Amino acid sequence: MIVRLTAQGAVVQDPDDLAGVRLRTDLDAAGVRTALETTGTGEPADADAVLLDVAVLRSLAVMSPTAPDWPQRWTSMIEDARCSGRLAPDGRSIRVPIER
Repeated sequence: MIVRLTAQGAVVQDPDDLAGVRLRTDLDAAGVRTALETTGTGEPADADAVLLDVAVLRSLAVMSPTAPDWPQRWTSMIEDARCSGRLAPDGRSIRVPIER
């Protein structure tokens, strides 16, 4: 799943691809911080990653999936993030790498 972040907000591209989550943006670090905070999408983790709000991410992704087993695949993706240490201990955010 690719999350495209602009100053106007975040859009999920290819929500059926739940093999991993990546954030694509042309924004600089300050722009990423502002866009995430303004839209309530998440917050920066460091220079190379962000912490995306899982509930917001799911609400964006669930709008356009076509795979009939999408809910089960979403659950598997979140569990994989938990096992690999990318999910916050409270389960509210997931660490996602930034691609520029």
